Amino acid sequence: LLVSSEVTKDVTWEDSLLVGLEGALLGCAYYALTCQSCGLAVGFILYSAPSDLAYLRGLFCFFKDRILCYVLKNQMIIEASEMKFPAVTLKK
Repeated sequence: LLVSSEVTKDVTWEDSLLVGLEGALLGCAYYALTCQSCGLAVGFILYSAPSDLAYLRGLFCFFKDRILCYVLKNQMIIEASEMKFPAVTLKK
């Protein structure tokens, strides 16, 4: 899971809330994030969540296996799941 405080215009979300019925988002209300280009669901924005996920509310959370990354240095597009992202502690 990748977390960001902002996104580009290529990522959109609908106004309707979804509710997690299973898995990691069980009992959470969230907005689904989709890719404007391909229409694939790429993540979520938590609206309400249990206390253990509360620190993620309002942030853009992306599924690493659902996004592509453009590497500027060597101008290649690769799957995000193949990238190494340094662990960052989120501050409340």
